[in-house]
Amino acid sequence: MEDAKASQLFREVLAKTKAGRITWEPTANDSYFSILPGGFVVSIQRSYEQDSWGNGVEQMDLKLRSGDQELLRVTPDVDGVESTGLRELYELARRHALGVDAQVDRLLGELAKL
Repeated sequence: MEDAKASQLFREVLAKTKAGRITWEPTANDSYFSILPGGFVVSIQRSYEQDSWGNGVEQMDLKLRSGDQELLRVTPDVDGVESTGLRELYELARRHALGVDAQVDRLLGELAKL
């Protein structure tokens, strides 16, 4: 489906996340969120649904919220947004929220002492 605003939002959030300008926090259900200027909240989540054969199919979506209202939902169904891009954003948000790079750096420092 064509949704220029959803596509632009996705590209901006991905670019700003890659540049380290958006900070992410974990939630209790394996998703991540960021509070943006203007009181907006973006979240990225991964879920699994079963297809007609009973196989687990990964679903990803980016949501934009303001207060209690969901304003926009970005999925691979949006033109210009692919599941690989959403997976990349999810992984970047996860690594940032959990401080993965800092922990790996600490481990590498410890391994260098061995």
